[in-house]
Amino acid sequence: MVTEILNVKDLNNSYENIVKGAQYLKNGEVVAIPTETVYRLAADAFNEDAIKKVFKVKGRPQDNPLLVHIHKLEQVHDICKDIPKEAEKVFDAFWPGSVTLIFNKKDCISDTVTAGMKTVAVRFPKSEIARAIIKESKTLLVAPSANLSGKPSTTSAKHCYNDLNEKIPCILDGGSSSIGLESTIIDMSTKDPVLLREGAVSVDEICKVIPNLIYKKNLLSVKDNEIPKAPGMKYRHYAPDAPLTLVEGDYIKTSKWIKESANEDDVVICFEEFLNDFNDYQHTYSLGSFETLNVAAKKIFDLLRECDKLNINHIYIQAPNNSGLGNSIINRLEKASAGNIVHI
Repeated sequence: MVTEILNVKDLNNSYENIVKGAQYLKNGEVVAIPTETVYRLAADAFNEDAIKKVFKVKGRPQDNPLLVHIHKLEQVHDICKDIPKEAEKVFDAFWPGSVTLIFNKKDCISDTVTAGMKTVAVRFPKSEIARAIIKESKTLLVAPSANLSGKPSTTSAKHCYNDLNEKIPCILDGGSSSIGLESTIIDMSTKDPVLLREGAVSVDEICKVIPNLIYKKNLLSVKDNEIPKAPGMKYRHYAPDAPLTLVEGDYIKTSKWIKESANEDDVVICFEEFLNDFNDYQHTYSLGSFETLNVAAKKIFDLLRECDKLNINHIYIQAPNNSGLGNSIINRLEKASAGNIVHI
């Protein structure tokens, strides 16, 4: 299979490529599409064969549920029931946007999508390109991240091609993802809303809208014999090929610890304020300033994928402070490190 890359960066001048990509989806194929968070691997949410292709292409475990993407708010009512009044506050504040909500599902959503659970995760992306693709496909789309399972998420068409060339017929190239970090996931099917995954929208922002949000660290993972309600809760995610150590704590102290621990041919990923500490190191990458974590969020998956191109033994990453968007970045890096974390 030859994987075609279609430019959709300019909706007005490349809409014919949106139509072409949507035709693949109508025909039951799997297509990589851009969103503001990361690229997604999309298929018709009501086509059982297409849904199964998503799992096969990604090498995704069958008990890892898929997100359903919509292009207008009313569609959440087509596939979900028992939507609480409180959800309307989230709709108003964050939709369209980078928040995924979980509700009780209607029978039109198959158990294959939800891994047999009675709930479904729904996202209404902010990206106009993504919404145009969904609209043109004349259906709703299941769309997990467009990477091979366990690997760093994809934030460009190039990343998708590296993982999925000859596995899917089409990649729609919308340019680099503007956020670069997956959505925040909130379970609205419970008595009080529960945060299941930190993401592009911070916990602090969510709590301003729903102050009764429940967030406990141990809710972000499940046991081997349990089915996760949302992606990212069970299996190893975002992992580069080389072992990764995440170093958390005071910035000055973490920089010093990495300098004392890393070999000069290891990779060091740190904030730009500390780059000079590693002038003698062969592979050093900047996360941007620790004062603007949106830059780090946008770069982190790209940097992990850059590391996979190098013949290296180890990666050391300086963690951001654990507040706001920093919590979301730490969440991804803790999973990428497989628990290899140093607290200073």
